[in-house]
Amino acid sequence: MLILRYLTRDILTHTAAVSIVILLVVFSSQFVRQLGNVAEGDLAAEFLASLMLFSLPSYLELVLPLGFFVGLMLALGRLYIDSEITVLSTSGLGPMRLLRYTLVSGVLMAGISAMMSFSVTPWSKDRVLGIVSVAADETGLAAFAPGRFQRRHGGFDTIYAESVDSESGLLEGIFLAEQERNDEGAERITLTFAERGRVVLDQGNGGRYLELSEGRRYHGVPGLNEFRITQFQTLGERLPDAEVRASGLGDDFQDARSTLDLLSSSDSASYATLGWRASLVFMPLNLSLLALGLARTDKRRGRYVMLLPAILLYLVYLVTLANLRASVAEGESALIIVALHLVITILGLVILMWPVMRLKLRRARST
Repeated sequence: MLILRYLTRDILTHTAAVSIVILLVVFSSQFVRQLGNVAEGDLAAEFLASLMLFSLPSYLELVLPLGFFVGLMLALGRLYIDSEITVLSTSGLGPMRLLRYTLVSGVLMAGISAMMSFSVTPWSKDRVLGIVSVAADETGLAAFAPGRFQRRHGGFDTIYAESVDSESGLLEGIFLAEQERNDEGAERITLTFAERGRVVLDQGNGGRYLELSEGRRYHGVPGLNEFRITQFQTLGERLPDAEVRASGLGDDFQDARSTLDLLSSSDSASYATLGWRASLVFMPLNLSLLALGLARTDKRRGRYVMLLPAILLYLVYLVTLANLRASVAEGESALIIVALHLVITILGLVILMWPVMRLKLRRARST
């Protein structure tokens, strides 16, 4: 029991450290991406904090298996470098017994993954989708940051509003610029100035329009005296559709469905989502098996020698699993996901027992 507590504590300490570092990297990159959405007017700033908060379980769901795998590699690698594995082996702690000790941490991580994938993450993704839905209703005014020129992905190339009243929805001092090419390839521009404007929703098609009042529009090719000037009292401009993107798997409505809802369904997409969630639970057990064989090293090679191949193997495992999920959603049998886990299990056993197998093969050849 002393060895079990020592090994489990070391593995979990490394796992926590690695997971925190990876989570910070992932969270920071996604935060910067969402800040870009805010800057472009695709997401109102007041939704940013709640969107990132409820996206955390989605990130953690994928970070934990990798953090556990790397932490396990580091913990076991240290045991090999410090010759503790050699001492344990001479004390009768063989590979299979060490595997049982390692699987204790794997079972603990599998339990955490089960709680995350079957309960916490679907709930959080449902909240994310709710935030995205509410944010989409606000993107009309969110497209305008008062006193600042903004460039967007589609529609208007440049938008400017001198002031924005979020309560009344009134905008003042509006400038719009659009660019396009005519049939001859010449670049045409459209400049619109308006004293006031407001965002209105078309109940028929759900589109958002900028209703401009008391302004002028200039349309033509730069360098040519062929500009068309239009003076208007009221003019409607279609606002570009917002591109609010929930990070990770937030856009997938299947991921936001509860596990009970998925179990009561019989469609391929539900089977694929259930298979994905169950796979995230089973992965720590397979990763425990892989790490025990891949972490084998000595002082000359160092504890990090197999870290990169191990991470690459994990990425292949995860990407293949994601591709199989897509195949199941398209109608393939869910057994292909089970087959993948069995292949990884067999591979882990071969890597773990390879020194014993190689020794037996040498003895067989010598005789």
